[in-house]
Amino acid sequence: MPSLKLTQFGGIAPKQRPNNLHQAMAQVAEDVDLSRGTLRPWRTDKKVSDKTGKVIFVDKCCYLASENCHANFSPMETDCGYLVASGVGDYPVIQQRQNACDDRWQRLGFPVEIPAPNAQFLGTLSQDFNQELRQYIYTLVDELGFESAPSLPSEPIYVHNDQNVVISGIGADFPTYSIAKVRLYCAVTPLDYGDPKAEYDAHFLLVDEVDVGTTSYVHQAHSVYGEECLTEEYAPPADNMRDLQYCGNGQLGGLVGTELWLSEPLKPHAFPEAYRYGNFNGRPIRFLCGEKVGYILTDEYPAMIEMESPCQSQGCRSISIVEEPLPIISYQSACLYNGACFYATKDGLVMLAGNSAKVITTALFTQDQWQALAPWQMSGVVHDGYYFGFTDKIGIRFKVPDSIHDDVQIEALATLSIRPKAVYRSDQDQLFFALDDGIYQWNAGNSWKHFKWRGRLNALPGYTAMTAYKLVQEYQSNRVTHIAYKRHRDEMVQEPVVLSDRIVNDTRPHRLKAGYATLFFDVEISGQGEVWEYHIASSVAELGGE
Repeated sequence: MPSLKLTQFGGIAPKQRPNNLHQAMAQVAEDVDLSRGTLRPWRTDKKVSDKTGKVIFVDKCCYLASENCHANFSPMETDCGYLVASGVGDYPVIQQRQNACDDRWQRLGFPVEIPAPNAQFLGTLSQDFNQELRQYIYTLVDELGFESAPSLPSEPIYVHNDQNVVISGIGADFPTYSIAKVRLYCAVTPLDYGDPKAEYDAHFLLVDEVDVGTTSYVHQAHSVYGEECLTEEYAPPADNMRDLQYCGNGQLGGLVGTELWLSEPLKPHAFPEAYRYGNFNGRPIRFLCGEKVGYILTDEYPAMIEMESPCQSQGCRSISIVEEPLPIISYQSACLYNGACFYATKDGLVMLAGNSAKVITTALFTQDQWQALAPWQMSGVVHDGYYFGFTDKIGIRFKVPDSIHDDVQIEALATLSIRPKAVYRSDQDQLFFALDDGIYQWNAGNSWKHFKWRGRLNALPGYTAMTAYKLVQEYQSNRVTHIAYKRHRDEMVQEPVVLSDRIVNDTRPHRLKAGYATLFFDVEISGQGEVWEYHIASSVAELGGE
């Protein structure tokens, strides 16, 4: 006699017809944890902050949010513990984490042009070996200790090296910048009775460091010079820089127009012109950067830039462009996991790894089904090896492949009932999401959610009366509903007939509607108790003999 026994429960695959699904798979699998092959509910979500927004950032007890959907927060993994951000104001910002968590940001970078100082020699020149030709510059130092590119140089002046020089016109007003110090530098060319010595290359050497607000300074005779100015090639980040990201090699990267700008290693304020890249095959929309590779997602072909090797010369990093057009359609859908990049396109969710790309949802959704999810709204992140994607219409969770060459585990797809505004995976590997009333930690509450699992449409070999079933479960109440489908002669419409709908809190056999034979039936199990096995048979005796 016919019987069915399930000891492994799987997820959904909307692309497959309900009766063509694998025996363990489902038509509905919502808020159910399938990681152990059982039906187990998720915990409720725990509210952790009243802040909310379209973008969130969480680091231990630090919660940040922005209503700008293109805002970006990126921690710098250095000893100083800086946090950089773009899109939270009119320009990129930086701060130590403890201050950033209180929204006390500091503007990243320095003014593009710093006025030149004036240098004046008040002594008397004499034709001897003590004559020098000098020029002066100064740089700005912010409260975090970063140093700017130098000002324009002063006009060159002839001086006598045993007499003082007055430097004036030092800039003192730099609104929006947190300037703490000014460093003065001098370039000296020795003279031989008024003529420069042959083959002498003057460098700007440190004269002194003074507090900001000091507008004039007396360069004393016979003062000892310090280190050379090394910031001449530095340029600040553009005010419209977006997607500011920390890369594992100590550099920052961000998009400016159609270019990718990279910073000096461990110098987040300095973006030399030599570290700029363009000519991508498409307009850059999103930039994500990992330790070994950075991904430039465009409205046409995605590109990858190698980030692992040391590189301090123009154009030295190799860039590869994927041969297949895979334009990103949802900014917030993009995320990194184990060195790979995931994001939504019109055809499905794409996985980029190195210079290879693959749409990994083709086994789960047809193109029409994927479009019905509104993927252009999707926000997503990978947590514990599963991609969590959310739109106004659906929340999905499924296992991403460990390698781009692996097949997707279609039995692991399930849906979630939450519809967050933003989602974030913290460095502590915890998942957070934002609703209208605050930020929540997923699966961290003290109670359980209500799961729902509806199995495949089972086809029997002929008209058969299934009369008994049982669950092997923990002793918690679950609702079990059996539905048979009756086809009228010469009609295509299936008429559902409820064979049983009851609360089950034990592992004893239970009877179904007597005397009803059918060709198709399915079962729906919902509740808060973990289910290990499901059995159904055409008689109680057969069920008991399993």
